[in-house]
Amino acid sequence: MTDSKDEIDSAELRGARLAVVIGGDGTFLSLIRRMEQKNLVPVMGINLGSLGFITDTSREDMVPAVLAALDGKFQLEEKPLLKVELKHNKRKTDSAVVFNDVCLSKGAGTSMLKLEILLDGELLSHVRADGYLVATPTGSTAYSLSAGGPLLHPQLEGLVLIPICAHSLSARPIVVPLHHKVEIKALPLKEKAYLVCDGQVSFEVSNGDELMIQVADQRLKLLRPPHSGWSQALRGKLKMA
Repeated sequence: MTDSKDEIDSAELRGARLAVVIGGDGTFLSLIRRMEQKNLVPVMGINLGSLGFITDTSREDMVPAVLAALDGKFQLEEKPLLKVELKHNKRKTDSAVVFNDVCLSKGAGTSMLKLEILLDGELLSHVRADGYLVATPTGSTAYSLSAGGPLLHPQLEGLVLIPICAHSLSARPIVVPLHHKVEIKALPLKEKAYLVCDGQVSFEVSNGDELMIQVADQRLKLLRPPHSGWSQALRGKLKMA
């Protein structure tokens, strides 16, 4: 048995048929972060939280749902993950794999950031903002939604790029194809800024650092209850008429 914060070695997961996460979306993201290899075992979530877009099975349905999943009656969806690298002088200093989103954010009391955004090496825009967020389709219902981003259907292969509290009316959320490599540079950074991955892990960003984001080679195997539709989830979770 590993500690609740330890990395889960791939050897521990080999032979497992199913991983069950009991809690909210934050608990789910914490487990995914700890998994050394994230595509070995199908994962399902039991929702004990307040909202739960990822953990969408209720506690009342937990036991029959687990039995049904083991019997192959749940839908298997392969969800994209993002590989994130923080580089200084072209050398990698920190890295992570995220499921929902990655955010470059200013520190408390820090003036807004001046950012340069590139797609596959081509300049997209210069932005002055409190931060910049890159989200997967799954992450479009998380911080991205709170920041004014669009909801992406889970079958769309795209990324949401969102300037946070931008100092320009022309700075808007953008959706780009999933395969694009996103590069973010802070110009020049005079005070503290942070790279936050899935809202749980943060790295301090130094002057001259570059952030590289691209789709990861592996995908998460997520199990969903049969007949669970995206439109139904939106109506239920967001109280859409």
